[in-house]
Amino acid sequence: MDTQLLETFLEVGRLRNFGKAAESLCVSPSTVSARIRQLEEHLGLALFTRGHHRIDLTPAGERMERHARFILGAWERAFEDTALSERHQRRLVVAGVASLWDIFLQDWLTAIYRAHPTLGLRAEESTPLRVVEKLEQNMIDVGFLYDTPRLRGVGVEEVATIPLVMVASRPGIDAERAVGEGYIRVEWGTVFASVHESHFPQRLLARGRVNSGRIALNLLLECGGAAYLPRDIVAPWCRRERLFAVEDAPPIELKAHVAYHLHGEHRELICELLKRLR
Repeated sequence: MDTQLLETFLEVGRLRNFGKAAESLCVSPSTVSARIRQLEEHLGLALFTRGHHRIDLTPAGERMERHARFILGAWERAFEDTALSERHQRRLVVAGVASLWDIFLQDWLTAIYRAHPTLGLRAEESTPLRVVEKLEQNMIDVGFLYDTPRLRGVGVEEVATIPLVMVASRPGIDAERAVGEGYIRVEWGTVFASVHESHFPQRLLARGRVNSGRIALNLLLECGGAAYLPRDIVAPWCRRERLFAVEDAPPIELKAHVAYHLHGEHRELICELLKRLR
């Protein structure tokens, strides 16, 4: 199957508009229509319902969307593996949640990039759900996240303990006031959510909810408020008195985990590279 058909299908599905998809793909609207029609004829199914101002995926289109992403990802990986140059004898695909890149993954990646000049590297910032999905679909070699995925044939190891502390943009406020108006809730995973709820069962619904410590930090610095953030990341801002520790807020520890295929072709290489984290 022509991968252009799948790429066009995904772009139309994302934008819900043939004209906008054509602009995004730098082709004519008639080309987009022809590709979608060809794909639907090939499958014998309608993938979209057409309305006056909007199109939507049919149930078959919704099922096809997941498979299309997998096929394109698998093709891209096959191409890269086959086309490895003589200089890059092996390739490793690494994915991790955004905050772990900020805390330690960037330094780890930099170290192995310098130490292994014949290793081709592909690094991705992703959501926890996508990290697990890509592991399950064998689209990545290594995944870093907080929660521990339960996947057949995938090993999980703890690689770091990350202390979180509550900080605020104003000094001298207590935890109850900090989790009130202006609180920014960072989604650190299910373990954090459970511990957080046990400490603050009566808290108000946070105005801001983000899935990145980087976003929360920037909001705090620019707009004020309070949030739980990694101690090492906020320490420089506390020394400059741009942020202040909420003294009576309980610290919460996160465990960072690495997940990789136990019987994958890069298992020995991964184990060697993980020694740098330990």
